[in-house]
Amino acid sequence: MATRILIHISIFLIFIPVVSAQDVPKKMLSIGVAASFEQNISSETVAFTEYTGFIADYNKLNYRLGLHLAYFVKANVTINGFLNYTNKDFTGTYFCHVCDFEFPPTPEDVTFRFIEAPVTFKYYFLPNKIRLFGEVGINNLFPLNNLNYEGATNSYVFGYKLGGGMEYNLSNSIALQLSVDYNNSVSKLFKDAHFKLKTVNVGIVLLKNI
Repeated sequence: MATRILIHISIFLIFIPVVSAQDVPKKMLSIGVAASFEQNISSETVAFTEYTGFIADYNKLNYRLGLHLAYFVKANVTINGFLNYTNKDFTGTYFCHVCDFEFPPTPEDVTFRFIEAPVTFKYYFLPNKIRLFGEVGINNLFPLNNLNYEGATNSYVFGYKLGGGMEYNLSNSIALQLSVDYNNSVSKLFKDAHFKLKTVNVGIVLLKNI
């Protein structure tokens, strides 16, 4: 469902008439702070070896906090760098296909934390006080902890990011952005199994030109 919404947003942005960027004030660099809520939409089975893992219930309220740096290549195009701290906690029930449990495992809280460093391009439409934008880029993830049991993670995970949103210029130097983005890991998160981490984030960014 979340992926379908992002596809519709992208189609809408592509077919919106693009207006000349002459009204956009000249600016080169913006810095800001960002916060968002995150919904994990990965598979229900978090397998970290061939035989073991968690049956996941993504019922935790996760978040992302960080810094945002935007460099204006043109009035309507920016290169963006982020440095985020994010939690991806969930409730998991351990499974083992080769174990003989005396008592069945019970659900437990699983803590999973990351540093994220995405690099993206944003294209802005409707260059006035209110602007729409689309975003595409790569995501660099650095797990801060392993899962319980045998869930050893790699130190670096590569992924991609797609998104869009709206920017409201509060003044000539300060802007507020509302955004939604979809993130999908490409390389292996766990050393002994391939598991794709997929999330959707809805958040805000406060930017100031410098």
